[in-house]
Formats: sequence, C-alpha cells, structure tokens
Amino acid sequence: MQDLVDTLRWDDLRFLLAVVRAGSFSAAAQALTVEQSTVSRRIAALEGVLGTALFERSHTGLRATEATEALLPHLERVEAELRAVLDAARQHEPEVRGRVRLALTEALAAHYVIPRLLRPLRAQHPRLTVDLLTSDLAADLSRREADLALRFFRPRGGDLIVKRVARLPTTFVAHQSYPKLASKVPAEHDFIALALPGIDTPEEAFARRHAQVEPSMRTNGYLAQVEAVRAGLGVALLARSVLQLDPELVELDLGLPAGPTLELFLVCPRGLRQVPRVDAVFRALEEHLPQLERAARPATPTPRSRGQARSPR
Repeated sequence: MQDLVDTLRWDDLRFLLAVVRAGSFSAAAQALTVEQSTVSRRIAALEGVLGTALFERSHTGLRATEATEALLPHLERVEAELRAVLDAARQHEPEVRGRVRLALTEALAAHYVIPRLLRPLRAQHPRLTVDLLTSDLAADLSRREADLALRFFRPRGGDLIVKRVARLPTTFVAHQSYPKLASKVPAEHDFIALALPGIDTPEEAFARRHAQVEPSMRTNGYLAQVEAVRAGLGVALLARSVLQLDPELVELDLGLPAGPTLELFLVCPRGLRQVPRVDAVFRALEEHLPQLERAARPATPTPRSRGQARSPR
C-alpha cells in the first residue's frame, strides 16, 4: 500500500478533478492550458496506477465511473488541504507582489475598477498584478477560480469573508433621444431587461410584480443593456450611479413603486484574507467602492410633475 501511496502524485490527481468538473478531456485541457493528449495520457497513467477505469465513453459523452465517484470527495478534501498549506505560506510573503484574480461583472470592471482603481493601486504596489475575470456568472471561490469577487448577491456557504461595500438604489433610466420620454404611462414604454440564465435579476422580478413593465427587449449583458438605453431604444431599471456615465441619460418617474436596491458584496476565501497581495486589493476595494453608493444617492428633489424626466446633477 505504501508503494501505491508513493506512486500517486497530486499533479495527476488534479487532472482527474479537472476532467470531472469540465465534463470532457478537451474542456479540461482548455481549463488546464495543456494539450488534450496530455490530459488523456495523465488519466491513462492514473488508471494504470489505481488498476481501475475512471471514465466510460458513450454516445452521450464522458461519464465518471463508480470508482471516480468514490474518489471525488477525498480528492476535494486533499485539494482543500493543499490550498490551506499554500495560503498559510503566502501569509508570510515579505512584500506585496504577485498576481491577484478579481472576479466581477464586466460593467463594474469597465465603469469603475479600470478607470478609478487600478492606476492608484499600481502606483502604490508596482509589483502587484491584478487580473480581471469578467462575467455575470459567479466564480467558484472555494475552488480558487478567483482570489476575490464582487457580487450583487450575498454568497451562502463556504469558508468566505463577505463584506457589503455598497447599496445602490435603482431607477428608470432613458436617453434624451428616446422618443417616448414624455409619456407618463408605463405600458407605453419600451423596457430593456437584463436576463441571465438561472438568475432572477431585479428587472425580471420587478416586471413580475408590475404587469405594466413588460420587457420589449432582453439582453444577457449589462453593458449591452446600458448601450441600448444610450441608443434611445428604451427604458431600463438601472443603478442610479449609471447616470454619471453620460450627461444625456435621464431619470424617469413613471409613477411606479421604487425599484430594488442592489447590494454589492466583496468576497474573499478566508484562507487568502491575510495574504499581503490579496489584502492590498481587498483594502483598496473596501475603501473606494462606497463611492459608488455616494454617487447613486438621489439629489434633493424639486417639485416636478409625475412622469417628467430629471437630468442628473
């Protein structure tokens, strides 16, 4: 048995985990940035060491065998322990240097982090590199798909540090060129909604509660939604902070109840929080992101007729 333990290598076992998670050799190769032949060779070698088949091929694709299913929880525990070892070692890095992967939406990256945060962070820590992993879908921090994440929902489970860094009220926004700008009747407007697979977005939830808000256009990207508004194609329920992007964007009072308030959370695996390079980015985000909330606060209202557009200040 000891000979078998000595023969097993984590570098081979991680290939097994990658194939299970990706669902195919080709997808695992892409995730690991290696050739597909390398993945096939590593899995074949591991099957030889263990003396059992790890996958079965069928017309529906690759399927994990019972042996692999039995191994998985043990492999995931080994993976977690190895990460804990690395995290503990990294907490004693002598300086802020290296790479930090920040998962966030493309809109947060384009509208806030890139123009406002990266330059001062780089000036303070010139040996620090920040990779922006942009997606509207959440990265799995427990598997270290990212070191930090900004999310518009509070994560549940996992050994994570979660801090709310901003509360962003939403409002109906249109461009000054939108032809129905003067209409006070919600049902007459063209609503542009953000629709993400498997995610109940604020727009979709609001539309269900208010029959007058029937989307005439949907997009699965926030930037596309904002650009559709800027093109004068319709009205969207957006964070008020978006009014700062373009002086020709205006806020509409359609006589509907207030839209939801978005909560923005900064998330970090607990084992990484004290790593100097991760701590530097965490602190910078913690310090600067509340500015988004301040930018989203409504100006002191002045008497206006319902349905009248208000220009941002």
